[in-house]
Amino acid sequence: MNANKSDRCWPRDWALFLSWQSVPIVSLLVVAFLLRFVRGTRQGDPTFVWVSLILAVIGVILLFIARLPLYRQRKFFTFGSKALPAGHRKVYRIAYGFIGVSVVMMLSLLFVLR
Repeated sequence: MNANKSDRCWPRDWALFLSWQSVPIVSLLVVAFLLRFVRGTRQGDPTFVWVSLILAVIGVILLFIARLPLYRQRKFFTFGSKALPAGHRKVYRIAYGFIGVSVVMMLSLLFVLR
């Protein structure tokens, strides 16, 4: 199979869709979707709380998996991802992404449920 440079290019009609101009539209759709769950939480629906809790648990599990090589070396109190192997650094960052999203969701619940 011959792999040309043109095989890896995006079609030109997708360039506008995937550019920075679509970020506000996508973010507005995500915020509208999340506000529906937040409003439901005010009325007693725990779906938003469960989603944020599940994201936090997934993040903690991924963080444990990412730091497992350090735990095997008995390095328990190191900070950052410098001491991790390259593959585990990616999992480390993904884990903190999950944890960060869940923290933002829980903080939004604090401010909305006042």
